[in-house]
Amino acid sequence: MNKFISIIFTGVLAAVFTTVVNLPIDPISMGTKAQAEATKKKKRHPGKRLYLRKTCLACHGKGGARSIQNYPNVAGQPAKYLAQQVKDILSGKRVGSKDENGAMRTSPMTGALITPEGEVRISDEDIAKIASWLSEQPPAKVKPLETPLSADQVKAAKKLYKKKCRACHGKGALKPLKNYPIIAGQNKAYIIAQVNDVKNKIRRNGKIKAMYGMVKKLNDEEIDLLASYLSQIDRSK
Repeated sequence: MNKFISIIFTGVLAAVFTTVVNLPIDPISMGTKAQAEATKKKKRHPGKRLYLRKTCLACHGKGGARSIQNYPNVAGQPAKYLAQQVKDILSGKRVGSKDENGAMRTSPMTGALITPEGEVRISDEDIAKIASWLSEQPPAKVKPLETPLSADQVKAAKKLYKKKCRACHGKGALKPLKNYPIIAGQNKAYIIAQVNDVKNKIRRNGKIKAMYGMVKKLNDEEIDLLASYLSQIDRSK
């Protein structure tokens, strides 16, 4: 009896094994998976690797959207504008005021990308790749103010923006002229630092001179109001 059961069991196993082995292979399915994997690898932008290797992450955060202190969020900015600003900083055309420690605000970038002997550690091609990748990244999320603006403050800020900034930075600070940055949703501390640098004519690169007449009479309260308002514009909408 046991011998008979053993024979039956062996036959069943053989039949199952034969069925599995002879299952047809779908070449289309196999090809689709291989193609998907290849596409995934192809989509890995070289700019991302360079962004990490060149230590941009340290100041601008993950994806260029989590800046620290008074550094800018660079995610979602126009690629050409980003590339030009990096080149201007490395060449010395763009400088910044000194921070609380007495160091120029642009020194972290020059320190990371220029050797003590003065040799630039990054090529124009690599700068372009990083800028391209950053331009495709989701903009930074709005960081709520400690004290939200009142309705009257928002109204005053909009009026001030329209008078002083809209001509170059566009409606809602979202549609700037060519080679200008998108300042909607930008880090408040960065906006304040840059407006003051322009006001004091410390920053002179690019098309900054167009701002001199606009900001020279702004007081600290107005600059803070503008920066607060702009920092709360949600670019994800």
